[in-house]
Amino acid sequence: MPSGFDPVADFKALGEAPERPTTEARWLEVQDASLLLEAARTYPHDRDKGGRTVVPFVHELIATMLLTGGRESEVLGLEVDDVSFDRQTVTFRPNAWRRLKTKGSQRTVRLWPQLEEILRPYVFTERPPSRLLFPSPYLKPEGMVEDWRKSLDAVAARAGWKPGAIRSKQFRHTYATARLQTTDRGAPVASWTVAKELGHTGTAMIERTYGHLGEVRHRSDVVEYRVEQHAAKLGDRLHFAVTSGKVSR
Repeated sequence: MPSGFDPVADFKALGEAPERPTTEARWLEVQDASLLLEAARTYPHDRDKGGRTVVPFVHELIATMLLTGGRESEVLGLEVDDVSFDRQTVTFRPNAWRRLKTKGSQRTVRLWPQLEEILRPYVFTERPPSRLLFPSPYLKPEGMVEDWRKSLDAVAARAGWKPGAIRSKQFRHTYATARLQTTDRGAPVASWTVAKELGHTGTAMIERTYGHLGEVRHRSDVVEYRVEQHAAKLGDRLHFAVTSGKVSR
């Protein structure tokens, strides 16, 4: 197209195309992720009073996001059959509820021990009868959760964050950061392994966006966010998160 009709081409012709910002992604330190999980686990649901502020599976949902690295729509669209306790896997694949972002997004990730501990009782005793792992409590017939930000804000506030400070995208970044610190048969896990688990077809995104390793750096065989491992560092934040939720940050 002639000059003046395609600004992108004009930028390239002049050698002035703007560069994409290279700022690091936001994520949670391991101890903060463990605190959020504990706040979700102990959240006092008002089921008997008809409370609808927080989805009843908020603990399981946050745990699945933190322990698989799945995108929000990927996790919300998981079916029960996508979780295999026999094979110890979680599979992301397209279904009737949602598509996946790219071809590389179809993948299978490990069912980490902590996630199995959280999902097993939910799947076999607590989950409503449905194909979806996390069906919307408000849609009939069965459907995906459309917006759970109020649920996330309520749990985050209990742990001391302000409304809007915690969003699901941070869970994906948190998983990537924690996974990069794990070992694979005694050696540091390969960036390519982490990239595949996140649904990427190369390691560039891992190195550019998830390359930070956070303040807590330790090698582990598994990805986990266990609050008891960080109780001393969390101090009063932990106490308030599981009791009154009045701590400020």
